[in-house]
Amino acid sequence: MKKTLINLLLFALVLTGISVFFPVNSNAKVYINIYAARIKKIRVAVPDFKNISAYGQHKKIEKNAANVIRHDLSVIGYFHIVNPLSYLENPQYAPISPEKIDYSNWGVLNAQYLITGEYKTSNGIIKMKANLISIYTKRLLFSEKLEGMDGQYRFLANKFADDILKFLTGIKGPFTTRVFFVGEEGGSKNILVMDFGGHRVKKITNNDSINIFPYPSPHGNKVAYISFKDGNPAVFIKNLKTSVTKRLNLPGPADFVAWSPTGDKLAVALTPDHLNTELYTVGVNGGNLKQLTFSDGINTSASFSPNGNRIAFVSSRGGSPQIYIMNSDGSGQHRITYNNSSYNSSPAWSPDGKKIAFTTFVNGALEVCIMNADGSDERQVTNTPYSAQHPAWTRDSRIITFDTEIAGRQELYMIDVNESGMMRLMPRMFPEMQNYYDAEWTLKSSY
Repeated sequence: MKKTLINLLLFALVLTGISVFFPVNSNAKVYINIYAARIKKIRVAVPDFKNISAYGQHKKIEKNAANVIRHDLSVIGYFHIVNPLSYLENPQYAPISPEKIDYSNWGVLNAQYLITGEYKTSNGIIKMKANLISIYTKRLLFSEKLEGMDGQYRFLANKFADDILKFLTGIKGPFTTRVFFVGEEGGSKNILVMDFGGHRVKKITNNDSINIFPYPSPHGNKVAYISFKDGNPAVFIKNLKTSVTKRLNLPGPADFVAWSPTGDKLAVALTPDHLNTELYTVGVNGGNLKQLTFSDGINTSASFSPNGNRIAFVSSRGGSPQIYIMNSDGSGQHRITYNNSSYNSSPAWSPDGKKIAFTTFVNGALEVCIMNADGSDERQVTNTPYSAQHPAWTRDSRIITFDTEIAGRQELYMIDVNESGMMRLMPRMFPEMQNYYDAEWTLKSSY
């Protein structure tokens, strides 16, 4: 255990690049394998943060900051959050420093790790400190000082959860990223965006038409989507900083759009002859249109590999929808799904390039599966009573978002690649929306 802790500490030093304090150094080692199936969950206690403000102002942050961290870590399949109702200490009086903690109060709860935190607010600024402590060794593993506007406490808590994961696994968490999705209200469908916890919800489009398939740019400052607002479905790009929206003048109706990792072009499905739907690449200003597929039937749902060299897509050229791979210039097209299903669709390349998530029929229902990028080692991830569709990865390649029907309503859910169980991803605003679907995550932090 001591050797593991020493390895962890240097690993954090090399990779985090933030204000971290620890006692020892040694060789680096990744602690958690993110693709290890059904690992034993790590029990973590997260008491409310201690309010050390001069006058005790912004008291709600005590619980809210801790709740953010609890929520974030509970999504990841290898953490179990010890029930706060079982904690034996009042966090407003208990010490947060590892040398002063009464470890017997946490050992009796079988907690393995303890996250403690404190904050103070003054003149609109919040200063926060949070610690990750080992109960077994009674040592500080990781500590971070965070600062921002007092309204940004959620982001600061999200950032600490992000950095805990980077400390433990070498890969930063997705908790400061945002997700774009479609919200349905009446006969209209609009693009919305929210943070990981469902807060800071904002409408990107606000019309009485149909707006679908949102796809954020690599830097998260723009979003491309398909809209019917001018009649036939067309590609639109909205600059999120300037709020300027432009339409790309392309031949024929558009069916799907995806951003390349370089941010200089899009992959789009077009049907210029109203017969065959083919895949094209096009510059963000509408120029340099290049056709990639030339086959009967439908070719759509492009997903670039993280290095931009290859594209996964769906084609019905063989008689049923199947997943194919091609080089980004259209060469080398070949099929990679050869399971027993006559329907494989919605490929989504993981940000680390190792996996492709997709939708397939299993026992009469659509389910999300993952496979290696060459089509091997297929594994079912979801097991829903109704169909699970439109998988999308978070930036850490751990979590997949999908939409499924619950009680007659289409909603967004999350599941990690270790199949830890579904968690609802629900907007905290706009409850009038009837359905939510078509999620796609940013790769950059939202601040």
